[in-house]
Amino acid sequence: MPNGSTHQIAGALAGFAICVLDNSKNAQQQDPLLATITGAILGKLPDQLEPALNPSHRQFFHSFIVLIGGIYGLKKTYEWQPDTPTKILIRQLLLIGGSAYISHLLLDSLTPKSIPLVGSI
Repeated sequence: MPNGSTHQIAGALAGFAICVLDNSKNAQQQDPLLATITGAILGKLPDQLEPALNPSHRQFFHSFIVLIGGIYGLKKTYEWQPDTPTKILIRQLLLIGGSAYISHLLLDSLTPKSIPLVGSI
């Protein structure tokens, strides 16, 4: 079962990977080291939103519907071509954060408990 360190490593790898992929496409270059560090920090975001205080902590923010929505949002963000420095920074943070969040949900989905379809709303 993935623990916090595993999620941080996966988030770091996801942040680095999206940075390299995006840098090959765009003139606004991201810093791979900063993307890796940000991905590591944000790789634990789902557990910060829904702490593992009990065995059934996986609710909405750990759900399949959030995973699918996150993948769709990541795709739309990747296609977005912002025109101001602030929007470029927002795009970069969304790409790194989104990929780290998705890596967390994918790891959790591979456990015996998996992730719920929608969770408890």
